Amino acid sequence: MEKAFSSLAELQAEIDLLKVRSFQQEEALKESLSSPAAVFNTVKGFFKSGNNKKSLTSDLLSQDAITSVARIVLPLFMNGVLFRKSGFITKTIITFLSQKVAKQVNSNAVSGIMDKVKDFFKKKRSPQFSNFGVKQTSRRSVDYGIPPDSESY
Repeated sequence: MEKAFSSLAELQAEIDLLKVRSFQQEEALKESLSSPAAVFNTVKGFFKSGNNKKSLTSDLLSQDAITSVARIVLPLFMNGVLFRKSGFITKTIITFLSQKVAKQVNSNAVSGIMDKVKDFFKKKRSPQFSNFGVKQTSRRSVDYGIPPDSESY
C-alpha cells in the first residue's frame, strides 16, 4: 500500500488517519475482551469459517473421506515423527496448523498430484522400454478436422 504524497500536509493527514484507525481498533479489541461472555464469543468466532460462517460441526461433516483422514493422520505424523521431542506448546501449534492444512487436502487435490506423478514417470520412460521392448510399427491417423470432400463448404 504505497501512496505518493505531494506535500507534507498530505503526509500528516495520512498519519493522523492511521492513528485514528489504530485507536478505533484498540477500543474494539478492548470491548471484545471486556467480559467473559465477550471472550467466549470471540473464541467461538474462530471456529466459524468463510463469509457464510458455517459452524465447525457442519464444516467437519461436509468434508470428503480424504480430508477427514488427513485431519487425523497429518497431526499424528507431524507430532509423532518430525517433532517427537518438542514441548507441549510446539505440538499444540503444529496440530493447529496441520488441521488448517488438512482442510485444503481433498480428493481433487490428491488426484491432481497423482496425475502429475504419473505424467512425470511417463515422460521419464524411454521409448525402447515401452511395451516391453516391442516397437510399434503402426502409425496413428491424425484427424485434421473436416475432410475436403465433405459437403460442409
